[in-house]
Amino acid sequence: MHVVTHIEELERGRPTVLTIGDIDGVHRGHQFLMRQVVNRARAIDAVSMILTFDPRPQVILRPNNLQLTDGLSKERIISALGADTLIVMPFSQETTQIPAGQFLVSILDHVNLSEIWLGADFAFGHKRGGDVDFLIRAGQHSGFAVHVVARQTLAGGAVSSTRARELVAEGEVAEAAVLLGHYPSVRGQVVRGAGRGKDLGFPTANVDPVRYQLVPRTGVYAGYLRTDGISYPAAISVGYNVVFGGQDIVVEAYVLDFDGDLRGAEVALDFVIRLRGEQNFEQVEDLVAQMHRDVAEVRAILARSEEPGEIILTP
Repeated sequence: MHVVTHIEELERGRPTVLTIGDIDGVHRGHQFLMRQVVNRARAIDAVSMILTFDPRPQVILRPNNLQLTDGLSKERIISALGADTLIVMPFSQETTQIPAGQFLVSILDHVNLSEIWLGADFAFGHKRGGDVDFLIRAGQHSGFAVHVVARQTLAGGAVSSTRARELVAEGEVAEAAVLLGHYPSVRGQVVRGAGRGKDLGFPTANVDPVRYQLVPRTGVYAGYLRTDGISYPAAISVGYNVVFGGQDIVVEAYVLDFDGDLRGAEVALDFVIRLRGEQNFEQVEDLVAQMHRDVAEVRAILARSEEPGEIILTP
């Protein structure tokens, strides 16, 4: 898959089937739409192209908004769908001021656009001026077709990024995985921590999440630490380290049966299920005993866990 960050990096060539969206979470609905694009492009011997943004526009337009997936995470999942080209455009306050017509011209100048596939509620450009009706009129003038795909549903409910974010924020990561079609994850760099885990017999990788990353609710989770294409079973903690008087959220993973050094590594934590909420303990010994129970439970869960149906990415 060819990946660029600006439309201007492309040159007009073969006819192209395109979709555009913030694609936060790359959930089952996004996957369905992108598969239509890939399959249609193959059917007419065209290029399949995905255009998305990092961060998602609402993070810039509405401060304190967060996202499930950054650009690199989107790239990983979208590449598994077989798209030919991915554009991950940086999104900023300046981007919000670009009129829809100007943005479309920049696409047409660099992409031989044959068809564009969109969700029914799609809109782009300043004040969301580039809606479906705008694109239909533009297509009639410029010679490209517009296809609108209905929102996908699962068990009678709509598949949406908003709902997936709500579930992750509540710690309901297993339910979120069903909507997403893959485990919700947190990506970041392993940084030096306080070293308490090692002293307690559970050395952890402390992960500094990338900017705008939505982190699941505080608690202990069964999951995986993923790095360099390998996934390792892990007990993941999201919390304030209340036993030691912590004031800031810390995301850390005890990687089962692993003795390597991950400091400085770029990793992702995949969250499978929440075991319990964060607890305070009067004695450190009580905390250690609970950690032993947590690790045993994580082993049992991951030994029998099954992927949500139609997972496109697996540990």
